[in-house]
Amino acid sequence: MIIKNPYVKDIIDKVAKNPPKLIFPEHEDVRIQDAQKFLSHSGFSIQNVNSFNDYPSYIEHIKNKKFTNNWTDEMLEKYTKIPLIKSLIVLDMGYVDCLVAGANTSSAEVIKSSIRIIGLDNFSKWISSSFFLVNPINNKGYTYADCGVIPEPDIDQLVAIAYQASKIHKLISNEDPRVAFLSFSTKGSAKHYKVKRMQDAAEIFGKKYPDILHEGELQFDAAVNSMVANKKIDNSILNGDANVFIFPDLSSGNIAYKITQYLAGYSAWGPLLQGFKKPVHDLSRGCSVDDIICVSCIAAIESLKNKD
Repeated sequence: MIIKNPYVKDIIDKVAKNPPKLIFPEHEDVRIQDAQKFLSHSGFSIQNVNSFNDYPSYIEHIKNKKFTNNWTDEMLEKYTKIPLIKSLIVLDMGYVDCLVAGANTSSAEVIKSSIRIIGLDNFSKWISSSFFLVNPINNKGYTYADCGVIPEPDIDQLVAIAYQASKIHKLISNEDPRVAFLSFSTKGSAKHYKVKRMQDAAEIFGKKYPDILHEGELQFDAAVNSMVANKKIDNSILNGDANVFIFPDLSSGNIAYKITQYLAGYSAWGPLLQGFKKPVHDLSRGCSVDDIICVSCIAAIESLKNKD
């Protein structure tokens, strides 16, 4: 049972004391309904998108967005009746605190609509994503990024991805992040422009966020195994104990998390979207009820942090 997962249990205990309002645009999906029952029983405040019907105020609200310039009233009315759009509008207006979607909607549509309506927070230039992977044996958690949004991140984007992933890892696990910038090279063992990009990203990250432990560029074995790390690196900072992994591109990140999930049996929570003004998270269209519960827990704990 998912309730036995220590991360979920800890979040539920925190959320139940001050439950945020959570909305699911795809409430007709059976998986969503089952997740809602569990979450409601656990103390969450689940909001039904059908209970929000003040369309004139939604239309007035959306008129203030740049992308609706020159839209007709008919276009605005039709647009605001789409469940995802209506849910994002009520989130933007503050009637709910967080949103989880994607069970029947593409990630591209969730992200595009959220950028238009919710927008980026004051610290972000890009939306990225991460996955929180949980070991089925010892429940140790790891964060992988970016696995779902930016195909070929540049140096500045890698730095931003690493910072956002560090924050989400700390929020979920209560552990200090230990960030590994991954490559097929360890500390210059190979020469390539992709290796140089990870080296530069690690260097800039260190200057911007000196209080976050990090190392790079590293091969994966040097990031997770102390014996390998000690053989390949003099005075390794992480000493093979990384818990946040920053991948050089979307292909490697996406492949890595799915290998971890399907061959190693880890549970994968995400994609967790990073950089929005308010908590919006995506679901895989193949998501299970447990997946929905986990992502919802993260959205809820984020919304509580935003209120602090």
